[in-house]
Amino acid sequence: MGCPRSLAEASLKYPHFQDTTSHHDRFTAFPARRKAAPEIRFEGRILFLVDDPELIRRQLAGKDFELTGEVRAKLRDNISTDEITPAYICYYYDETLGLYPYLGLKAGSEFPIKQGSVKAGGFVASVSGRRRGKGSSREQSPYAEMMAGIRVVLAENIERIYRENCQNLGVFTSTNFELVERIRRGEAIPLSEFTEGADEITRGIIEHGGLFNYNVARLQGLVKTPPVACHRDQPGEVALDAHDVRHLRGSGEPDTPQPLTGLEGQRVNSPLLRRPT
Repeated sequence: MGCPRSLAEASLKYPHFQDTTSHHDRFTAFPARRKAAPEIRFEGRILFLVDDPELIRRQLAGKDFELTGEVRAKLRDNISTDEITPAYICYYYDETLGLYPYLGLKAGSEFPIKQGSVKAGGFVASVSGRRRGKGSSREQSPYAEMMAGIRVVLAENIERIYRENCQNLGVFTSTNFELVERIRRGEAIPLSEFTEGADEITRGIIEHGGLFNYNVARLQGLVKTPPVACHRDQPGEVALDAHDVRHLRGSGEPDTPQPLTGLEGQRVNSPLLRRPT
């Protein structure tokens, strides 16, 4: 007897093996996903990603520094996701990634961060300069940081896809360096510091601690997503018809015949693959 090839076959073969629960019911059975408290405290150290290997090694060994003008001038710019999680680390997909953040980070001519050192350092926030998270859009980068204990990413500016990946995972992002000392002192920081300027959906994702929690809350009826702006009638504007909407989205079938490519093109061009008429 072979293994069941489908859930229906398994239900017939093994009557006790039945699952009639819908995805919606599974999510609504979860504990209610509600917004985080209006204020949040962070417990842990601050890691400055600087272009100075000795300064990084001293931080990993337990020395804490303040954000002085000298330290700020040394903050690394243009940290790519490949520096946060080199490609060979991306084979991991679970908490193992927490051993590997910043292994590709270059400081001077060295790579001072070693396996497990960030997680062992008890860091809760990571600070860098301009263009944090440039490069490929690998989700493993903020996930590795989160699994190492990093809950806040601070930089002069943050690349969009990397920032969104952080927010989707529940890692807070900000360009406000005044938060550095407030985090160090363990102050209660308003959640609004991390949602300022965000659209309604992004704000909800941040407030619920990530995209998964936000979607569970949505399925539980605790939040409602706003309608898509381009599909609403705007005051003083003429409503768009279906053709106009397809044009705006860049989707839908073209109005004029276009050359067919791929398998469909082969069917048209090859007598062996052409559909009978």
